[in-house]
Amino acid sequence: MAATVPHKRVEFTELFYDLVFVYAISKMTGLIHHLENGILPAFNFATFITCLLLLVNTWMIQTMFTNRFGKNSLFNMSIMFVDMGLLMLFSNDFNSNWESTFYLFNLCFALLSGTLLLQYAVQFWQSKDERERSVILAFLKILSVRTFGVLLALLFPFQYGVWIALTAVIISFLMPIAYQKQMDLVPINFPHLIERISLLVIISFGEMIVGVASFFQPDNFGIQSIFFLLIVIALYLIYFLEFDHILDTGLQTLGFRLIYSHYLVFAGILMTTVSMTFLSEHEVNHFFVVSFLYAGLCAFLLAVVLNGSYNKAAYKWTRTFLAMYWLIFAVGFLLSLVFATTPLIVTIITTGTLFLIWIQFIQFYLKNHKKTKDPHKIYWI
Repeated sequence: MAATVPHKRVEFTELFYDLVFVYAISKMTGLIHHLENGILPAFNFATFITCLLLLVNTWMIQTMFTNRFGKNSLFNMSIMFVDMGLLMLFSNDFNSNWESTFYLFNLCFALLSGTLLLQYAVQFWQSKDERERSVILAFLKILSVRTFGVLLALLFPFQYGVWIALTAVIISFLMPIAYQKQMDLVPINFPHLIERISLLVIISFGEMIVGVASFFQPDNFGIQSIFFLLIVIALYLIYFLEFDHILDTGLQTLGFRLIYSHYLVFAGILMTTVSMTFLSEHEVNHFFVVSFLYAGLCAFLLAVVLNGSYNKAAYKWTRTFLAMYWLIFAVGFLLSLVFATTPLIVTIITTGTLFLIWIQFIQFYLKNHKKTKDPHKIYWI
């Protein structure tokens, strides 16, 4: 349902808080940078996904608090500053040897959850609005499960504690779905949420740029370097078109699909980042690298189309559009598998695939923009 939603300003404190995620994302990406016998060990990938879920979920819950209730008060700013320190400690424990860092890692994560729990508890005490209190109570339950579940895990030996902690995290990750009706009492500010999530995506693209920059050294710069940069540009253009031009920011919604789909966006960007590094290595399983690259791209592209439910009425996906979208991707993947042993050709095919998807995307947008006389102006120069 369309409605007028006032734009909530993104505070400087929120942007300052995001800076620590530049470091955290870099540390997290390092988990999948090393191959064994030409492939990425499954446990390393599982560790990466776990850390991604913990890190992004913490950011999302903080953002949801700020979106609905946040004031740039000294108390809220202080909590965010404390969280920045905890996040740095937390990020430095990202590694594939869970047992060696289990207790410090879980203690940091429990404290992070505890500070969020404190913020919601204070807001519950301050609020006199029954609808707000109902929403806050839902988050208090979610954060209580996460905080006390992780703390409980610390009381057990590693082989048992790790499963208790993971269970608590997964349950708390899914709990918001069970509280949809309750949370609908205080809808989120959709424009603010889109802007905040997009800023974290830009930080992830920053990690991608850092990865590509290593191919722009005088001793290794070549045609493949340019195509790597073009892959980054193509992904950005696809994301920018959907989330800056096509999404209807005036919706009243909980934004669950936007939130959960962005776990795929972050995973996809970071998987693509390390895949480009793998393509330049000699002792790799070429078929694994191509499959890993396209798994990351698939996650990213799937997340984009999943958000079609938020598109403006004139830009709802058609079956023809989606069929062509995935056909281009499938052909690109198959061709890349055929030429898997020639990394440069794989890079060129992947670049072409993404730009063909973007061209199809921009044609769809321009056609409907003209047909509906969309007031959103297009500037060519």
